Amino acid sequence: MNALTRLRRDCAVLVDALDIPVPFDAPELCRRLARRRGRPIRLMPVALPPDGPCGVWLTMHGTDYVLYEQRTSRLHQEHIILHEVGHLVCEHEAAPVLDGETAALLMPNLDSGMVQRVLGRTGYSAHDEQQAEMIASLILQRAERPATEPRWVVPAEAAGIVDRLESSLVHPNRRRTRG
Repeated sequence: MNALTRLRRDCAVLVDALDIPVPFDAPELCRRLARRRGRPIRLMPVALPPDGPCGVWLTMHGTDYVLYEQRTSRLHQEHIILHEVGHLVCEHEAAPVLDGETAALLMPNLDSGMVQRVLGRTGYSAHDEQQAEMIASLILQRAERPATEPRWVVPAEAAGIVDRLESSLVHPNRRRTRG
């Protein structure tokens, strides 16, 4: 078994154990995970430096903080949150050392050097990052979203052709039966 297959399998076991809300909602998933872990998870949209991370997981005073970029799309924000949740689910150590600019942004009333020393930690390994990314991807794959109205209607005379095309493009294990 190759490393990617093993990573996916191991992460799938962790995702299977999550109580993923239907319809999917990242903040609700975090509330459920917080209850399971016995410690709150606070989601905080912030304007992170352009050359810094898109998200950060911090642990302070018995609370996990997931900071995510506020100036990006909702879908990207959701992926960032789920990546940080992946670190939590895998029980990784907390985030890498913060630079002075990020520390000042997150806690403007405190000396950024002191914040860096308090929050500074070792960096994630490449494997930790792969695990967190795989967890985020698997959660998003399993997320059930509310159905949306179709944007176009297939004319009756083309319905059979469209059904055959759709059927040919769907993986055999994911084919739906209509009825």
